[in-house]
Amino acid sequence: MDREPPFDFIFDYLLPIEIEVKPFFGMFAIYANSKLLLLLRERANEPEKNGIWIATVGNGAESLKKELPGSVILFERKSRKDEWLLIPPDDDAFESSAIRLCELIVHRDPRIGKIPKPRARKRN
Repeated sequence: MDREPPFDFIFDYLLPIEIEVKPFFGMFAIYANSKLLLLLRERANEPEKNGIWIATVGNGAESLKKELPGSVILFERKSRKDEWLLIPPDDDAFESSAIRLCELIVHRDPRIGKIPKPRARKRN
């Protein structure tokens, strides 16, 4: 993938921690210490899904939503084990919410991030 990640201003705010950015199904995933923290999406198809996706655990999405103006919960699950919060880029509070999000990540907020399930091995 030869595209650059969108919303790259957030990388300045994540400098205090070591992150890894990987292509992820037309988006970009941001990891720290093997934890999936964020997905960055800016695509022409389904623009309502564009923005900064935040991986949350437990009741993290609900409490983070109160701290991050303009954010919305995506893919809410009844189990509350796998929720995503979205900060849409067209929201007036996008930049300030993204900066606050980065501050929470740098301070290792336990509500943000999840360890991805290991991939199944390919059989020969």
